[in-house]
Amino acid sequence: MRARKRERKPRMTKNGLGAANETPIGAETKLPNSKLPNSKLTVTQSPFDAYVRKYGTIPRRGVFGYFVHELGRRIVGGDYPVGATLPNEPELVEQFGISRTVIREAMKCLAGKGMVEIKTRVGTRVKERSNWHHLDTDVMVWYYETGPSTEIMRSIKDLRRVLEPEATARAAVRGTDEDHAAIAAAYEDMVSSIGDIQANGDADLRFHTAIFSATRNMVYAQLIDLMAVAIYANRTLSSQHEVAEGQKRSLPYHKDVLDAITARDPEAALRASHRLLDSWLNRYDF
Repeated sequence: MRARKRERKPRMTKNGLGAANETPIGAETKLPNSKLPNSKLTVTQSPFDAYVRKYGTIPRRGVFGYFVHELGRRIVGGDYPVGATLPNEPELVEQFGISRTVIREAMKCLAGKGMVEIKTRVGTRVKERSNWHHLDTDVMVWYYETGPSTEIMRSIKDLRRVLEPEATARAAVRGTDEDHAAIAAAYEDMVSSIGDIQANGDADLRFHTAIFSATRNMVYAQLIDLMAVAIYANRTLSSQHEVAEGQKRSLPYHKDVLDAITARDPEAALRASHRLLDSWLNRYDF
């Protein structure tokens, strides 16, 4: 089965799939594209480029990096659906003007993410989505960049409800005074940056990162990368006005979480975290 024409996915807004009363940040700003030197590969700029620089596994630089992200987006977005055989090496060389070596390494990278299966004399086939490594931050970003499906949004929503309250409770019990000070400092940055969407979003991410770190569980702490995708994506799935209002509205809920943690009250921390999540997640119909 060869690739089929991709169907455009509806964008998410606070009113659910397909609502058109607000323009998402990612859509209202036309980001310039450019050709990568010595190739036919188009460098597609994205609102998630800054996130990938901090949290991604494959840097967006050079022919290899840009090609992996381009092919990954095409697979996640449905240009190459599950079961499809990707173009062979000569076709990809002609299409993108890149070397066979780059193509082979990119296929190995995508195979490592569970997205494709490489078979000699058969070709490279897109695997079932259940095999994809959804804990991989690059894969998660590709979902958002191609218009997140209801399924992935529901999965992240469910995951946040499971992980974040428990992390908050553990931070209250296990966190050191230094850990709690880091959470408090991030909150103060949130307060002082109201009105600056990017700065406030970065402070919000530091707030939750400090909480996960304060669990004193090295595996749990690394799960913040997944939460970070959702927190960062809020800036691209809503209008700038909506994001700014949401950031202002969330401050009291974050303060309740901070107070419960510094009081070393895990039950209060659980309740405060659930209220914080409810204040955001319940506004989205998915």
